[in-house]
Amino acid sequence: MLRDDRLVAINLVVEALLEAAHVHERGADLLDDQDLEAALRALAEQRRRMALELEEHVRRLGDLPSEPDADLQAAKDLFARLQVALAGDQRDQVVQRCRHAEEHLAERVGAALAQDLRADTRAVLESLLAVPELTVALGSG
Repeated sequence: MLRDDRLVAINLVVEALLEAAHVHERGADLLDDQDLEAALRALAEQRRRMALELEEHVRRLGDLPSEPDADLQAAKDLFARLQVALAGDQRDQVVQRCRHAEEHLAERVGAALAQDLRADTRAVLESLLAVPELTVALGSG
């Protein structure tokens, strides 16, 4: 089955959501800051829930949601652990990686919103751009 641009864009958002959730969870594993750790775990859980919701939208369009590449994820995890181990400030490295994952997600959402989507799918995507927990979890600046 050939995927149309809408399906590709939504699937890329699902992958970015799962990637962000994974990055936040791995970051939380590396921190000693209980407040930030809890915030990152909550954000990861929210990202996983949103991915599940968007997967349903993909199914309604007649396709199966794609899944992240496990081998690539393992390599990224190893690289991230090395970066954090070598960094003077682990918290800063974790926050930077989490921010990058969220920026990538926002780019994917923006690309998906450029497509001709059903109103309910558009609403889910727009809700991803208005997540106040991100500011709380990652701090300002």
